[in-house]
Amino acid sequence: MNWNARALTVLLCTTVGSLAQDAARQPEPWTKWDLATGDWNRNRPLIEGQGVAFFSTYTSQVWGNVAGGLQRGATYSGVLQFGADLDLEKMFGWQGATFNTSWVWNAGGSQTTDLTGALFPSSNIEGPDGFRALDLWLQQKLFDDVFTIRAGLFNADRDFTISEGCQLFLNSAFGWPLLYNGNLGGPPAYPFAAPGLYAAVEPGGGWKFQAAIMQGIVWPPAENPTNFYWRLTRENGLLYLGEAEYGWTDAPLPGTAKLGVMFNSGYEDYVDQANQDDGAWGGSFVYGIIDQMLWPEPAAAENSPQGLAWFNRTGFTGTPDRNPLGMFFNSGFTWTGPWPGRDEDAGGVGLVWSRLTAGQAAQLEGNNRGNEFVVEFTYQAQITPWFELQPDLQMVVQPGGSTAIPGALVLGLSATIDF
Repeated sequence: MNWNARALTVLLCTTVGSLAQDAARQPEPWTKWDLATGDWNRNRPLIEGQGVAFFSTYTSQVWGNVAGGLQRGATYSGVLQFGADLDLEKMFGWQGATFNTSWVWNAGGSQTTDLTGALFPSSNIEGPDGFRALDLWLQQKLFDDVFTIRAGLFNADRDFTISEGCQLFLNSAFGWPLLYNGNLGGPPAYPFAAPGLYAAVEPGGGWKFQAAIMQGIVWPPAENPTNFYWRLTRENGLLYLGEAEYGWTDAPLPGTAKLGVMFNSGYEDYVDQANQDDGAWGGSFVYGIIDQMLWPEPAAAENSPQGLAWFNRTGFTGTPDRNPLGMFFNSGFTWTGPWPGRDEDAGGVGLVWSRLTAGQAAQLEGNNRGNEFVVEFTYQAQITPWFELQPDLQMVVQPGGSTAIPGALVLGLSATIDF
């Protein structure tokens, strides 16, 4: 039995044991529990009261390309994410200090692009198979939580480029917006991470300013299977990120606006002298985000997300000779609580427009080279507090950025369990 099989066996045995204990003692049915393993025979609240909070989530996705693209077929992707949050104030009296560690185990590989030929995977959990650290950091809050500083291992898309509306959708273009080949390495975005420093200031009035500096390029998975192979070199460079946020959360129609910039100081060319993409990126990228509530549900509680909302996320490179992706555009609508009695459900339609830089587009065949469009329809159903299902449909127009590949129609189903 290999290591992955043993780890899954231990997890399942632990889960079954916890379920058996909780089923005998908890008055409410299993489907009403907050988490699939319950409160561990009433021990979970005691442990969390001492400052230790464990978390574990498993997401599995099945995808099928039913028309167009490179080939028809189906793929499976799964990811187990688990870890712990430590409140050092509760544990040792260290005021404002926390420690976090989280780990991911990816299975299924990166395969949806092999079916569609698209620039971005249809799945937001795809990644090279393996077990790797995603977070391992110490954080300190100061001056009544106005100032935050963090040091350790983390991923750039944990704090930056985030649109609340984009979070509902499964196409990875709604996540980290920069294009790179995950098999060759690239920016420290999911499922990769790198060492760095992070700081944020929240002066009040709806404002927040955050910045980070971290290793610019993560080494390829074959050389860095756990995210612990760190090497700060001129080739890798440093990744600088900055973002300003303003939120009008107390307005009748609440919303948020963000303006961000990122810069990588590594070697400049993403295409070598043989005209081959080396998978890296450098230079600068600027982006803006708007999340706006359009119609709040009249009967919803205060500060509830229920209702119709619109989002827009747009970015472009300031150094087209150093980036494969010249521009991206995400926009769409989400509706939370669309049906009576289904307040936790959410549905939406989203659009992705990705445009390659001129140097990258010149290598493609077909017409209208460099432009790819994706339209996604999705519905997230909260079956129980700890289990959700999400059917998904994606239409990819000009996969890879040209008419050389016929448009693809992708069907997917995602299932998530919180333990």
